[in-house]
This record gives sequence, C-alpha cells and structure tokens, in this order.
Amino acid sequence: MSVTEEPSHPEIGDAHRRLEVFAGTWHAEGTSFADGQTADDPRASGVPWTSDEHYEWLPGRFFLLHQWDALAGTREFKGTEVIGYDEADGGYFTRFFDNAGFHPEYTATLNGDIWKFSEPSTRATLTVREGGNHIEHVWEWLQGGSWLPLCERTATRV
Repeated sequence: MSVTEEPSHPEIGDAHRRLEVFAGTWHAEGTSFADGQTADDPRASGVPWTSDEHYEWLPGRFFLLHQWDALAGTREFKGTEVIGYDEADGGYFTRFFDNAGFHPEYTATLNGDIWKFSEPSTRATLTVREGGNHIEHVWEWLQGGSWLPLCERTATRV
C-alpha cells in the first residue's frame, strides 16, 4: 500500500444485518442442568433458569454487545458477549466473558432460522420462532466424552 492509499474498511452486508434478530431486550425461562448430572440421568438435577438479556449494536453496527443477568437455581450467572461476522473468514464468531471466569470463543453458523454456536466443550442450537419474538435455546456440554444437556430455555422479546 502506498502512503496515499486509504486502508480498506469492512462493509456492512447481509451477514451483519442477520444479527439484527437478536437486537433488543429479552426475558428467558427454562431449566439448567449441571450439578449432580450423570450420563445415566442427565436431566435429574434440573433447576429453574431465568434471565434478563440485552443485545445492542456497538457503534458502526458491525458487532452486537450481549449482556445478561441470570439465575440458575440460586447461582448467579452474569456476563458479556460480543458477536460479529468476519467477512475474511466468512463466518460468525462470539467472545464470551462471565462472572465465573469463563471466556470461551465460539464460532456460529446460520441455517434458515437456526443458529448454532460451538467451541470444544460447549455448543448451542438457537431456533428463532414467531417472527423473531421467541428464541429456543438448547445448550450442551461435553462431559466424560458425552454431550449432555446444559440448559434449555425460551427467550421472549420484551
């Protein structure tokens, strides 16, 4: 690049606009599984899940900021996530930070109304329903070589 050339900047495209389905405020309810869970009875230890979540565009509208405040039984679960699209890689990504010290990086794909998020030890399927006003979340985690349910919940746009 010569001294007079401007660096190229990403352009907002349809892939970025598809993230709009998440923008807004949501309330989710469902069941969380983990403590006491076994492969023989993976749903035996279910506790209620409730969360209030908000997604908003960061300046420029390339990335969504997602923040949540949840209770899984009596355990608080709070965090922040940034979701975006990398045109060079041709894929969606997220970076997640929570109050328990976890900070996974997920890749995401979209097929119709179904989003899939994955990293080596957790994965999720999010199904958008009712014109984008409900999202069903099914999260799994890898335990002892088997994928077990982590939580199942439905988020409703507030």
